[in-house]
Amino acid sequence: MSDQPAAPTSVALLPQHPADGFTADPLGVLQEGHRRHGPVFRMPVDGVDTVLVGTWAGLGELFAAERGRLDVLNTPLVHDLFGRALFNLTADGHGEARRRLRPALSGRALPGYVPSLLDVIGPATEQWALHGTADLHGQVRELTGAMSARVLLGITPGETDAAQFAAAFEEFVAATGAPPGPARYADRRYWAGRSARRELHALFARRAAQLCGDAAGGSALAGLVAAFADAPHEAGPLADHLLALLIAARETTASLLIWCLVELAGNRQDAEYAAAEARTVAADPDRLVARDALPALRSVLAETLRLHAPNLLSIRKAVCPFTLAGHRIEAGTRVAYSPSAGHFDPEAFLRPGQFRPGRFLSGQASASRLWAFGGGAHACLGRPLAELMVLAVMAAALQRGIPHLPAGPPARISFRPAKAPIDPLPFALESLS
Repeated sequence: MSDQPAAPTSVALLPQHPADGFTADPLGVLQEGHRRHGPVFRMPVDGVDTVLVGTWAGLGELFAAERGRLDVLNTPLVHDLFGRALFNLTADGHGEARRRLRPALSGRALPGYVPSLLDVIGPATEQWALHGTADLHGQVRELTGAMSARVLLGITPGETDAAQFAAAFEEFVAATGAPPGPARYADRRYWAGRSARRELHALFARRAAQLCGDAAGGSALAGLVAAFADAPHEAGPLADHLLALLIAARETTASLLIWCLVELAGNRQDAEYAAAEARTVAADPDRLVARDALPALRSVLAETLRLHAPNLLSIRKAVCPFTLAGHRIEAGTRVAYSPSAGHFDPEAFLRPGQFRPGRFLSGQASASRLWAFGGGAHACLGRPLAELMVLAVMAAALQRGIPHLPAGPPARISFRPAKAPIDPLPFALESLS
């Protein structure tokens, strides 16, 4: 017998899985595909033949091989709206932009954002406790929008720029729903979004010009302006990066927060355990950024990340040939991975369909190895900030009561662009007394 490894199989010989039912039950179709075919198979996604990567082992291999071999594949619409934002950059420009953005989004910067976040969160969670809300999704998106404006731009609720920012950003977000190809030019949302982009760029420039030292106290803006003051052209302009950070901080974080609250509402014992821990945050808010503090809240966050990854699919394009799970992936191949297709792998997580935050408390699973924020060269830089925002809201809400869904959990769910309830979702906080 030869000791030589088997030659990789051409991607053209990958098993083809039918896309039937993908729109209604995308996760179910992906899970069935991986159950039948293993880590890698082919399937049309949005009408385009795509290599799908999942299972725990498959995702690990993909992220290990990603650097220099895969680029993020975005539509012409995304390139038009976001310009040279981080996820539209490649090669050295991508690396340079990450290096300049990272310090403001993690590590030593995070404690400085805690008071600002709590100032924004307090009134919203108090309202939930007093009156509830008829639509949790809408309320949470409004809250994460205000939080991201405060932390990234220094805009406080009630100031003049707050209303202008909110209106322009709403138009910009709506434009992301326009057709991704040439049909976008006939869509009113596209042109309104382009106009909103210019208005937001001007607002960013004005806020930056008004900075004096850390005049936007409790925000990342001063540090980001300094980091990009001498940035090379290939790193992209800060204004484009801010657009990307703001939309991720609002939309992706909103999805994660909604499902944390939904799961707490459906699992009272876990909610009560986390609520006891949340009350310690009122006396010591710095516990929100202490690495080993708040294990119960962090386990709820981790299990929600596992069960409800905000992004169902992330799409890449191979820039050179490489081998994945024994198959040769040619340059130009469209590759998509699903965090959920790894998080639901029974080889990695016992009873993967159940909400069991205790798996992270007991050490059966590690939150650092979850793929909801991606991995490898394109892992999301905003993960530490997003997790801080979610922890802060959960802690503030649980100090006021136990989450409750008067009409029950969501009956219909949209998985793209971010996982969210389709219908209005009534929500309230029930008093612990």
